Amino acid sequence: MWNCKFKEMIKNRHIYLLQWLLCSILTVLCSACSSGDAGEGTGITHKQAKLAIYVYAPEQAAAKRNGAPHRANEGEVDAIIGEGTIDSLQIWIYESATGNYVGYFGTKDVTALNEGQGSTYQIPVSDDFARNKPDVNVYVMANVTYTNCGVGTLDKNTNRTDLLNGAKIANGHFGLEQNVRAVPAGGLPFAGRLTAQPVVGDAPTLRIGTLSAVSTVQLTRAVSKLRFVFAKTTGQPTVNITSIKINADMIPYEEYLFQTPASMTYNAEAVELLLDDKGDIADITDIAETADPTQYLYLGQEAQAYEDLINAAANKQPNPEVTVNGPVYLRESDKQLAGTITYKIGDAEPKTVDFAMQQAGDFKRNHTWIVYAYYAGAGKLQVQSLYVKDWSTKEMNHQVYNW
Repeated sequence: MWNCKFKEMIKNRHIYLLQWLLCSILTVLCSACSSGDAGEGTGITHKQAKLAIYVYAPEQAAAKRNGAPHRANEGEVDAIIGEGTIDSLQIWIYESATGNYVGYFGTKDVTALNEGQGSTYQIPVSDDFARNKPDVNVYVMANVTYTNCGVGTLDKNTNRTDLLNGAKIANGHFGLEQNVRAVPAGGLPFAGRLTAQPVVGDAPTLRIGTLSAVSTVQLTRAVSKLRFVFAKTTGQPTVNITSIKINADMIPYEEYLFQTPASMTYNAEAVELLLDDKGDIADITDIAETADPTQYLYLGQEAQAYEDLINAAANKQPNPEVTVNGPVYLRESDKQLAGTITYKIGDAEPKTVDFAMQQAGDFKRNHTWIVYAYYAGAGKLQVQSLYVKDWSTKEMNHQVYNW
């Protein structure tokens, strides 16, 4: 009898031990299942897939390339203080074929961009996207806000159509009437885009581009600038500039950052640029004089060399040798910008001289334009126009701008 009871006790003990072991194993398995980010019930730890894109902005010191006579259309010039500053950044990604939303990222942590470096941004994407990896369009904006550009709300809830229609510099911002002569507190607006970009890699690490190189989005200023420079020969009578006007039908009322609209509306009347802070005409009283004003003509030198020449003359002490009016920051234009300068020599009656760009398109975004007018002692004020295509654009070894 005792022997039978002993055997039963040993048997029960083994059952209890087996039950305890099974419970322990189940507990461990349950813990493993609940530890994943999104893999509940699978027993596999799951990480959110992320899509990498590289963004960079113009740096303060630009590379230089040779310019052509009368038109430095291959040159680059340095930005002045604040023109390259990034304050805020937004990135949208959509499927190229369908327009379906893929991801969004917004930040004000842009230190690297302001140090002349690029930054790689990791944007969370869905598991379905990570499996299929369709081609994508990338849209990037910097400093584009209601205050700076008059835009409405653009965020993670914005679809592609609304982004294309809503990303713009609206009327009332960087127009002729605003006469913007200083970089605003939120910086100048920038934009960049890439279309039909392949997605490569395996979840959770994906990238836009190829297996060997991530695609790069170059941020480009969405506005252009112009300056007027004046000089006269030493010993000549006073030369006063009494008006600088841009002709009608020159600057559009709106500028879209990621698309070109079917039609645009431009300023209906000629607009005065020679204004003070109160909006009143501010004559330039007696322009600077120099022994030979023709030394400040553009003669085919590198674009930055010409800018340096003008800046040195304007800052020469104790007496500047040129008078500079500007810069004025404006929305881009596809028109051949033109206008008039009204001036007065001594006590003579006012005269008017025309100025114009060489061709339409010379005032596209991120261009800088100088109008140099001088009086050599006979006849009218002489005028020469110069534009520089790339305004402090960082030199890269691969193509990044595909407007």
